[in-house]
Amino acid sequence: MYPVGLVFAGEAITGSYGIGGSASAGFSLAAAVARPFGGYLVDRYGQRLMARALLAAFVVVSLGLLAVIRLFSPPWVIVMLAVGAGLTVPNVGSLTRVRWTGMAKRSDLTRWQALESVNDEINFIVGPSVVSLMAAWLTASMSLLTALALAVIGTLGVTALPGEPIAVRTRWEKGTRWMKATHLTVLGSVAGLGMVLGGLMVTVVAYPSELGYPAWSAAIFPLNAAASLVAALIVGRMMTGDLVSGHRKATLWLLAVLIPYSLGEGIVWFAVSATVAGLGTSPNLIQANSLIAATTSLERRTEAFSWIASAAGIGIAAGSVITGLLVDAIGAGHTRIWVTAFGACPAAITLVTSLRRPRRT
Repeated sequence: MYPVGLVFAGEAITGSYGIGGSASAGFSLAAAVARPFGGYLVDRYGQRLMARALLAAFVVVSLGLLAVIRLFSPPWVIVMLAVGAGLTVPNVGSLTRVRWTGMAKRSDLTRWQALESVNDEINFIVGPSVVSLMAAWLTASMSLLTALALAVIGTLGVTALPGEPIAVRTRWEKGTRWMKATHLTVLGSVAGLGMVLGGLMVTVVAYPSELGYPAWSAAIFPLNAAASLVAALIVGRMMTGDLVSGHRKATLWLLAVLIPYSLGEGIVWFAVSATVAGLGTSPNLIQANSLIAATTSLERRTEAFSWIASAAGIGIAAGSVITGLLVDAIGAGHTRIWVTAFGACPAAITLVTSLRRPRRT
């Protein structure tokens, strides 16, 4: 909700989508860069202390951001404060995923990751819609304030629960690092998935407009997210067995469901193919998070999950930029094949790289 709210607030108050979009991009990229370090601090000093400290900084920066937007401050000030908000925003998803690993059996990793993915997809469907309605019916500032309030409620709610993972205050030594060849492969595949998502976001806006049906984008986005939600439910119910094999199959499945996206013409075909493409998102995230959880010690899992979120965010940013440039150069219709090409990256990474089997932790 927060980056979408930045777009609405920036445009409504300053009259510039460029300022709102730049602030949103600055927030997202800063969050992607800062999440692993924030996760490391949470693992070392505990969820309650560090997540709440980050939350306090996030609230202060966010309120300052709203103030400077209303004062029509120079664009660079708005963007810099948006970057500050991204650097301090607590990663609630990592906090909850780590708590699940302490509660669930190893054999249930895929199921609880699927449950988290279902929750994510509901957020992606409901959140932007709520922001859009509030911006239209109330004020753009209220949409941003609502996102801020929910961040406060969510962070305080999670950290208030019993069963906080034990913090391990070890020095940053070679022996304590969690990164392995397996993890690099997972992060590379998630970055490729992010490029797909970034490409989808741009083309779902651009191609219907190119065909003369710009309003269809509003329906296609939730259909894509709903398909991902359905896939998460199916994976959580049916997927069992080796996590490495499951991750590889998920990347191949992503490529398969993206093939129709680059074929056919017309708005109906596009809407159907964009919906089908959504079936590939959550299986990849579920398997990636499950594999990371199975191969990372509990005291480093917040950082590990934060790296996944960062890889996805960087991939989304890269995919959005590349796709936007391609749309300007060759048109949205011809750019769709590049989105499918992005989908080949995760499959290629998992096939070429020899993944070691996850060890018990």
